Amino acid sequence: MDLMMLPEFVKLALFMAAVFISNIIQALTGFAGVMLSIPPTILLYGPDMAKAVINVICWLVCVLLMVQNRKYINPKELFRIVAFMLVGMAIGIHLYNVVNQAILVPLYGGIIVAVALKNLFMKQSNSSLPAWIAIPVLLGAGIIHGMFASGGALLVVYLVATFRDKDSFRANVASVWSILNLVLMFNDYSKGLYNAQFLQLLALGVIPLVFAIWLGNKIHDMINQKMFNRLTYCLLLAAGSMILI
Repeated sequence: MDLMMLPEFVKLALFMAAVFISNIIQALTGFAGVMLSIPPTILLYGPDMAKAVINVICWLVCVLLMVQNRKYINPKELFRIVAFMLVGMAIGIHLYNVVNQAILVPLYGGIIVAVALKNLFMKQSNSSLPAWIAIPVLLGAGIIHGMFASGGALLVVYLVATFRDKDSFRANVASVWSILNLVLMFNDYSKGLYNAQFLQLLALGVIPLVFAIWLGNKIHDMINQKMFNRLTYCLLLAAGSMILI
């Protein structure tokens, strides 16, 4: 069934439901909102409009989380992450029309699934990633984000090894997207995607977004670190599996 052919009020209702459900998770963990909301929004409004409106919605959530949790931000780590990912994004934008995506995408998905399974079923190390692993991971996250706007899963591989408590993890991942999404938003604006339909979807999306942030914050405060970690790894597993499928 072609969801784009549905009556407009049905499409808007489905879009608002997708924003609500996905941003409960986004507010709870600081990531995964785009991963969960982009697929249904693409089916409803096409890839360009979906990417444009979901990026802005994600940015709004992340800025709010960054401000609310600013005491947990590690400026040194944040600068390191953003610097390497910006370099990676520049490479990814250049490689988009050069590299065989049929090879790169499954490889990316396989790495994410492997990391998620390792953290779910094996004892976790208390040490941070060594530089020879951390730097390629951050560059890779930037490359994937520059090519497909979906490098968050690989970034989380670095973050789960760097930030050991849920508040620091959420604050820093939200801060990363608050900065990097500005690049994607400028690119979408340059393409002329910020039109009347975009403004309508954004305005309507803010309504469920407010309730999703409130509920996500409540759940975040209720769950313990172990539950937070397992949720994070399950989301990683879901992201990798969706990429492979």
